[in-house]
Amino acid sequence: MEYIPAIISAIGTIIAAWFAYNQYSKNKMTDLKIEEYKQSEERKNKRRADNSAIVHGELWEALHKLHADRVYIVQPHPLGNESMVSVYFESKRKGVESMKPYIQNLKMCDCAIFCAEMAKNLYMFFDNIDTQVKDRYAKSLLSACGTSKVAIKRLSDNTHDWVGSIFCEFTHDVNVDEEEVRVTLHEVAMNVQYLLPEYNEL
Repeated sequence: MEYIPAIISAIGTIIAAWFAYNQYSKNKMTDLKIEEYKQSEERKNKRRADNSAIVHGELWEALHKLHADRVYIVQPHPLGNESMVSVYFESKRKGVESMKPYIQNLKMCDCAIFCAEMAKNLYMFFDNIDTQVKDRYAKSLLSACGTSKVAIKRLSDNTHDWVGSIFCEFTHDVNVDEEEVRVTLHEVAMNVQYLLPEYNEL
């Protein structure tokens, strides 16, 4: 009987050591998972930065090739439950007003007709905003920002869902070669639509 306390103590020591080892292993696994997550996020962030640079470059080239005044991308968000549109990517000529402040968390319900047209049409060209743009909000916004002509190219993902639209705008009265605009925007779309980063509010 005198050995029972010693046996219980030894068993307690073994159990305590077993729990300590298990906790140590769990902590190590947690540390490993955290480190893997950090590395994964760093890779994703680098990829996003690279992709963003490519998108900005494509818009800048289109702006100068077409002698446009503004080229930007309107993106629906949040993905999977789209209820708003915003602009993150934009290139514009010096002295031309930016569209970013005006299309920032803009509710789709405020310009429902125009959003529906962007989602279903592969390409649109309006050379008279007042008579051709049906949505009142969109017409008012474009006119207020000096848009005289605009070409809009739909962007799709791998499942052909609408992920955004490229806008190419002219604020001065100029003769526009619509075919050149259409071909150029198609090329830009093919180069950016599969790597366009998801819009995240800053």
